[in-house]
Amino acid sequence: MNRNVRFPAIKVKKEGAEEVRKFLESRGVKDRKRLISVDGDHVIIPIKEEYADRDLLELSKLRMDFEIVSQDKPVFARERNLKDVLKEVIPTHLQKFVPKSYKIIGDIILVKIPSELDDFESQIGKAIIKLHPNCRSVWRDFGKEGELRKPNLRFLAGDKSHTETIKLENGCLFKLDVKKVMYSTGNQHEKMRIAKLIDDEVVVDMFAGIGYFSIPISVHSNARRIYSIEINPDSYFYLLENIKLNKAENIVPILGDSMYITPERVADRVIMGHIFSHEFIEVGMKAIREDGYIHYHESVPLAIRERPIKRLVTTAEKLGKKVEILEYRKVKNYSPGVIHAVVDAYVH
Repeated sequence: MNRNVRFPAIKVKKEGAEEVRKFLESRGVKDRKRLISVDGDHVIIPIKEEYADRDLLELSKLRMDFEIVSQDKPVFARERNLKDVLKEVIPTHLQKFVPKSYKIIGDIILVKIPSELDDFESQIGKAIIKLHPNCRSVWRDFGKEGELRKPNLRFLAGDKSHTETIKLENGCLFKLDVKKVMYSTGNQHEKMRIAKLIDDEVVVDMFAGIGYFSIPISVHSNARRIYSIEINPDSYFYLLENIKLNKAENIVPILGDSMYITPERVADRVIMGHIFSHEFIEVGMKAIREDGYIHYHESVPLAIRERPIKRLVTTAEKLGKKVEILEYRKVKNYSPGVIHAVVDAYVH
């Protein structure tokens, strides 16, 4: 390695970045003091100055194109504290409202800002993009609107025309336009958990979106076929894009309302990833062959946390079937006193 390289880093294409990151962390040579950044189609992963030649040789065994570069504009982890950056801008009595976190989706950032800081939203946007110079735009996130859950965003800083990006997650590429479709960053583990359960199966993904579950299943399992159903034309467009990006040839995309077009008696496993889909449980169970698995998601208050299980049992009885509850999991907190839960069930 060239010892004259300042702030050394590994530059690797996005599709191989996750594997390289894990390798570097397993060897203890990733520099945790600096943040990973994105440069076009590549990811820049900071490494320690003392990176050993033998580790570099091992990295070459991954059969991946990479190079050692100098990080021109390193962003240090300690600078991630937005409150510190804004302490001279926002009055002391309002600093408690400064966002503690925000979503980074590819090279675009979405931030929720309390109404108490309405007058400072522009300064907040500029401060965030200063902390993340490799990101191209910052948007204020007001949540989702309508049945299709279209994002409600307002531009804050950077390039206003830049709304389309590619997110790398679990070795999968997700292309999307943040102003047209939502992207949830809070259930990465759940997507991979499901993918690892599948072995030579036919899967029905009833609320596919841009491929949140379908793409990881295609990339990380040996699923025979994945029926991916999506009602939102914008999400469906990016589902098609992501099928191409990830070469997910076993996905069958279907545009329409899963209430009416879900195929019956074809699936070994059904994924109901929408948290407000209890009215679709019967359709989901009818998609299963003689027997199979269903993963049912629901937003449920803790006071009635057994509700998802009762709904599955009641629907199975109506159809003359039996259901065995295999697992009940909290995916994440949804709101105070309410969780996003998933129930794994065997239907026969």
